[in-house]
Amino acid sequence: MRHDLPPRSSPKTRASQALASLVLTLSAGAASAAPPLEAGVWINHTGKGAVEIRPCGQTGASAKALCGFIVWLKEPNKKNGEPLTDGYNPDPAKRKRTICGLPVLGSLQRVSEGWDNGWVYDPEQGAQFDAAIELVTRDRLTLTGYKGVKFFSKSFTWRRAPADLPRCDQPREARATPGDVRAATPNTTAAQASAPQVKAPRPVPAVRPAAVE
Repeated sequence: MRHDLPPRSSPKTRASQALASLVLTLSAGAASAAPPLEAGVWINHTGKGAVEIRPCGQTGASAKALCGFIVWLKEPNKKNGEPLTDGYNPDPAKRKRTICGLPVLGSLQRVSEGWDNGWVYDPEQGAQFDAAIELVTRDRLTLTGYKGVKFFSKSFTWRRAPADLPRCDQPREARATPGDVRAATPNTTAAQASAPQVKAPRPVPAVRPAAVE
């Protein structure tokens, strides 16, 4: 009788091993599907608006990139009561777009430190710049805008918005009632889940500057 063969595992052992392998596979899949910590709603450095950062799409390469859309404005309307529009856009055809829902971040790619190689659009200037974002703390994010090289760059700090921030991209009756300002969790809220999905534009909102001014 040979004694150099490995012992056969019992059916019960094989079943346990298969179950453990399945659990590990499902756990790995769930981890990879989890949204990045940068996702969520952020109050910008001016305090006048909030941007929701989320994947640019649901599948393919767009699902691996981050985009941002304006979802709250401190003053959403003009003096005549009409909604604010993208009036400074260099493209006349886009100047009637409402600021609420406007894409202002796009094509951000994961890098070793945060996200980079994207663009940011400033509707107050009608100008677009290269952009990078980096999470400083769970509730603080740094946005860096630059033109081609980061030597001539400007950085701004955004803070995570409260969970009950009323969104301008929802019907009034569906908006949350504002309350005390408190830090929101990075998890998607019910209000965010019910919000209409705004797709990133093609082409991007403004023409990328050709040279540093």
